[in-house]
Amino acid sequence: MSIDPLNTDNEQSDDWATKASETVVSYVGTVRDKTTGPALVASRYAVYALAMGLIAVVLLILTLVLLVRLLVVSTGTLPFVEPGETWLAYYILGVVFVLAGALLWRKKER
Repeated sequence: MSIDPLNTDNEQSDDWATKASETVVSYVGTVRDKTTGPALVASRYAVYALAMGLIAVVLLILTLVLLVRLLVVSTGTLPFVEPGETWLAYYILGVVFVLAGALLWRKKER
């Protein structure tokens, strides 16, 4: 087996170039996974939280509208309230919200 003096470093330099490029690609992949991975997860959670918050606000508004309508219909059967009048329904809801607010105000930290 003869060693060609002109061709001995060629295989070693090819191995070195391959190993160097694989090392660079590995480090870039590691850095990308550690930076963009958590950022993508955080942005996904932020979008889902925003969507759930908007849905919750819409459901709360629709629930309040339904509650007012139910109170208007149920208080319309009382003898001193004309059918379709909303004043007693608003009064009942106002009292409920004031009592809930007073209860929460008492439980707050000092």
